[in-house]
Amino acid sequence: MAKRHSNQRNRQHKRHIKKTTLIIVGEGEHDKAFLTHMKNLYDHRQSGQKVKIDFSSGGSPYDIIKDTVKKTSHADYDRRYILMDDDIDIRQQDRQLAKEQKRTILLSQPLCLEGMLLDILKQNIPDSAQRCKKVLHPQLDGKPTEPSSYASLFDQPILDSSDKATIVTLRTVLQNSPQL
Repeated sequence: MAKRHSNQRNRQHKRHIKKTTLIIVGEGEHDKAFLTHMKNLYDHRQSGQKVKIDFSSGGSPYDIIKDTVKKTSHADYDRRYILMDDDIDIRQQDRQLAKEQKRTILLSQPLCLEGMLLDILKQNIPDSAQRCKKVLHPQLDGKPTEPSSYASLFDQPILDSSDKATIVTLRTVLQNSPQL
C-alpha cells in the first residue's frame, strides 16, 4: 500500500511542474498563420513552456498594442510579444505603452510580414505592403491564413539560415532558448 501511495504522489507531482508561458500576438490573421507555422517547427513538448499564438485586428500601432494588452491581460504570461508591420512608424508613447505593459514589439521588416518573407527568399521587395502580399501569396501552398501554406517555402533550414532579427528572436523564444 505504501508503494501505491508513493506512485500516486509522483503522478501528482508531475502534474504540478510549472511551465513558462509565452504569447505572441501578430498584427493580423496572416501573421498568426505564419507564427503558428513557426511554432509547429520550433516549439517542442520538451521545451518547458506553453505557447499561445493569437492575432490582433490590425489598425494603427496604438490600436494593435491596446488590443494585445486587452487580449492578454487576463493571463499571467511570462513572456509577451507583438509582431507588427513596419510600414507605419510607431510613436514613442506607443512604444512606452508596450514597455509599461511588458510587451516586446517585434517588427516585420521591411514593410510587413510578406516583405520580410520575400526578403528571406532573397526576392525583390515591392514598395508597399499590399504589393508585397500580391507577390508572396501566389507562391504559398494555400491561403495565407493557413499555417500549412508556409511550410514548403519556409521550412526549418530556410528559417534557420535567416539572420533577420525578428526571425532569430522568434526561433529563440519558441525554442525556449536561454539566449534571450
